[in-house]
Amino acid sequence: MNVRLLILATLSATNAIVAGATYRAPRTEYGKPDLQGVWNYSSDVPLERPKEFADRTSLTREERARQNAAREASFDRLLNIGVGLHDKFWLDYVAQVEDLRTSLITYPEDGRLPKLVEGVQRIGGLAAALNDIKGTLPVRFFGGGIGKDGPEDRGLFERCIVGPNTGPPFTPGGDNNYMQIVQTRDYVVLLAEHIHDARIVPLDGRPFVDGAPRRWYGDSRGRWEGDTLVVETRNFNTLTQSFNDTGTGAAKIVTERFTRAADNVLDYEATIVDPGTYQDRIVLSIPMARFDGRLFEFACHENNYSMPMILSGARTAERETTGSKP
Repeated sequence: MNVRLLILATLSATNAIVAGATYRAPRTEYGKPDLQGVWNYSSDVPLERPKEFADRTSLTREERARQNAAREASFDRLLNIGVGLHDKFWLDYVAQVEDLRTSLITYPEDGRLPKLVEGVQRIGGLAAALNDIKGTLPVRFFGGGIGKDGPEDRGLFERCIVGPNTGPPFTPGGDNNYMQIVQTRDYVVLLAEHIHDARIVPLDGRPFVDGAPRRWYGDSRGRWEGDTLVVETRNFNTLTQSFNDTGTGAAKIVTERFTRAADNVLDYEATIVDPGTYQDRIVLSIPMARFDGRLFEFACHENNYSMPMILSGARTAERETTGSKP
């Protein structure tokens, strides 16, 4: 979705905080805060605090404007490198709630990711999407791959298995930063736009099941703490990474908190605890903006010709190298 045509971005994080102090969310028929609707979590705040702002937690509006201008130029350069990338019209990277913080990460206090456990490496991200990163099967990162022998060599997003920013936790990406919440008395549904990922979260207090099958998006349980919906997710499978293209998700536990701060603002906080990957926990916070529209099917597999083109291109290159015939 193109956010420039969808939402009037006039909210500010400061106003949201002030509103949140006195705001009382509307109630569902079951007496719980009504979080239902479509929410946009695009952001112009980096995940980690840039080193030049090591001692600062926020910027001025002028500094943010300069950052955004530089990012705009970076997008222009990226989108002009070749075939296969979006036209900028389709991107979704404009913040819908003003946020002058220097990082989405609020803990560790330096706004940076904690140290990795010894032996854990980071692989993936944009570099993997643009280049064939050498590695081993299974391919755990989202974009790019380790080769072009078959579809299993390609990234999870290329294979339409999981989206790169759809959680848990939700993290802003270049497009499709939309999430819909549907509530009943006993369940909450969190539906992401990317690859139509959905979590059905029970609220009835049932425990996690030891030995249950591990899932791409884990196993979630929800509860209310006052006006905040708390969702804890664990039992991720080992075929995807932990967080930020690093490690594996086997030991990861993610605790998300959803609090409606104003009619048009939903405060989102996520805590990632993964002792197999990071030496400390990670806490990130993102203000989400209400969107008066609907989600449409991402339909990753429908007419998805990227995979056969990638593989057929690789076979053609091999024939040109070896001189063999089709």
